[in-house]
Amino acid sequence: MIYYFSTTGNSLALARKLGEALDDKIISIIRTSGTVLEGPAIGLVFPVYYGDVPANVAEFVRSHDFPEGSYVYALGTCGSTWGRSFRTLQQLLEAKGCWLSWSRAVPLIANSTICSRSHIGYDLKKLEKEDAVVREAAEAVKKRLEDHSQEQDSLMAGLFDTWLGRKLGEWYLGIQVAPDRCVRCGECVRLCPVENIHLGEKYAVMGDHCLHCLACLHGCPHQAITVRGRVVLKEDQYRHPGVTAKELER
Repeated sequence: MIYYFSTTGNSLALARKLGEALDDKIISIIRTSGTVLEGPAIGLVFPVYYGDVPANVAEFVRSHDFPEGSYVYALGTCGSTWGRSFRTLQQLLEAKGCWLSWSRAVPLIANSTICSRSHIGYDLKKLEKEDAVVREAAEAVKKRLEDHSQEQDSLMAGLFDTWLGRKLGEWYLGIQVAPDRCVRCGECVRLCPVENIHLGEKYAVMGDHCLHCLACLHGCPHQAITVRGRVVLKEDQYRHPGVTAKELER
């Protein structure tokens, strides 16, 4: 079984291709029921946030049991660096009595670029590397290969894990609802993986446990989610071209 987490589509597209290559099932971690994971081989596909494993992915690992002797592998999609994500995942798995056997970072398109630039012009050619990574991962899983070369520490991730680092990250990825643009369509509510948004009487309202995944920022059809008070351009909103918005909803 391949368990994935995806908010703008990169990880879902990768998990889907890997599932086809391995003839294995894929399921979103936010739709997983029960506490025991399935399969002799368990794949985890997720985006890298702040140079680390997303908080909800870490909690998913902590709260689920892995079958004894299962082969666990991981793919981490990122813009440029995977930070310490695989080292963190290894530590989480060791606490569950299992082991990360193989991992690989997949630099694709960063969805955080929208926070600092306009008229981005995403280079979709970067997505062409998916097939090569999937072939490599599929071979590793079939042969039960071991590769720990990308389990490294990261100064950047360590800095983001400090109080100041978290505050800087929250500021840089600071998203809010623009009341004058919101039409209460509810798309942000459906896209938020941690149920941090609800519809108020006049506009969508954000809670206090944002994951900073930017699903709402990229997915709002009316550009009613702002970043640091700035309205983003429709042309700068990103979703993997092989994934629909419906597939990313809770």
